[in-house]
Amino acid sequence: MKYIIASTAVTDEIHFVDGKRTEIVAGGAGVYALCGVKLWSDDVMLVTGVGTDFSGIYGEWYKNNNISMDGLIEKDDKTPHTVIQYFEDGEREETPRYGAEHYKKIETVPEDLKPYFASAKGIYIFKNSDPFFWRKIIKYKEDFDSKVMWEIGCDATYPENYENIKKIAKHIDIFSINLTESKHMMGTEDIEEIIKEYQSFQIPLVFLRRGAEGAIMITPDEAIIVPSQKNIKVVDPTGGGNSSSGAVLYGFCEGYSPLICGKMGSISAAMCISQYGVPDRITSEMRLEAMRNVER
Repeated sequence: MKYIIASTAVTDEIHFVDGKRTEIVAGGAGVYALCGVKLWSDDVMLVTGVGTDFSGIYGEWYKNNNISMDGLIEKDDKTPHTVIQYFEDGEREETPRYGAEHYKKIETVPEDLKPYFASAKGIYIFKNSDPFFWRKIIKYKEDFDSKVMWEIGCDATYPENYENIKKIAKHIDIFSINLTESKHMMGTEDIEEIIKEYQSFQIPLVFLRRGAEGAIMITPDEAIIVPSQKNIKVVDPTGGGNSSSGAVLYGFCEGYSPLICGKMGSISAAMCISQYGVPDRITSEMRLEAMRNVER
């Protein structure tokens, strides 16, 4: 597979501010990032731990979308189940129903990814700043040519951890983070200051996500503002950042400009936030329409 997604595949139970809730939808950063790439390419696979019950719950979705399940590793009887609570300010809290230890047991570890570095064009990793994890990933990356995107987990974006994050990020190709996390991590509200700081990383691309306002594509030499897709009815905002990150990874590895990569990210995000959970089916017609949107 050209594109490998390394993150969780879980069941999401989503509680919205207005009292609405979903009971069972496919979720997890990995599944949304998978969809973000799938809109542009069939050559993508998720590599993560799951429960033995996963095929029974989600196998039909994988089959309908012609997505390989070869990268799914059974690590427990149960697939993680996450309760997501949204708040008035747009922030959210995620609670693993089976506990933190079960969730950690299921997560992707570097050894799960090692076989793919020799052949993959791009690898998406959603992870905190665990130094033991990244030490191995950086070593694999040095040995092979795969491009790596790091979408950082919000639990790592605190001020005292910033220098450690910067040290890791300098070894990867694309760093994906949202603006709220950046402000908290850097201790500033000044977007220009944030952009300059990311440019000091001296990495090919920082994908600074701004939710409904779109994103800023930051290279060492420039910062390009990319708007979000217009006239989109947001049904469920879950996974918008992950899906856009997956699309940006794809665009970057295929040689598109930062502007085009950002547009692809906005289009994938719009697809994923237009219904509860992930789309039932990502079709060739949707891909053609997505390419037309980029050209417009």
